[in-house]
Amino acid sequence: MSAPGLIDTLEFAHSAQELSATVPVAALQRLEDILYDSAGSLEYTIRGRQDARRRPLLEVRIGGSLNLQCQRCLGKLELPVQFENTLLVVPPGTPVDPELDDPEEPDTIEATPELDVAALIEDEVLLSLPLAPRHPEGTCASRFEKQPDDAGPHSAFDQLAALKRPRSKH
Repeated sequence: MSAPGLIDTLEFAHSAQELSATVPVAALQRLEDILYDSAGSLEYTIRGRQDARRRPLLEVRIGGSLNLQCQRCLGKLELPVQFENTLLVVPPGTPVDPELDDPEEPDTIEATPELDVAALIEDEVLLSLPLAPRHPEGTCASRFEKQPDDAGPHSAFDQLAALKRPRSKH
């Protein structure tokens, strides 16, 4: 390890090192726009190893919970985060191998002597999140009271149509 929070990816994988820690959600600044609040933290484990073909790999496991903003009601949506991903460490500038496009093959990451662990965790979390997080259908808490159907015209056109109708004389 080069410095706290930095790892040499090739050395880490070849020597089968392991790093486990917790990162506060507030430290993951690129998540800021989709979060409802920055409460909590995420636990992670990064484990280096080699596959059967002696290629260097990083196994990343992340767990915890995020408070996202529901895109339907703009309220708080608690999303459990629990996933793992395997990353194949490739030399810098390596052309994309068509074999690596296979969904069964691990994702790739360029080898670097100073990989920022927090940035890696943030990248993995961003890639795992839904595009538009929402509560399940029908469970959003509305910010507005629903009007009953007989409450009168709902749109400006309904209101104009009501003005044109003849009024009954009492």
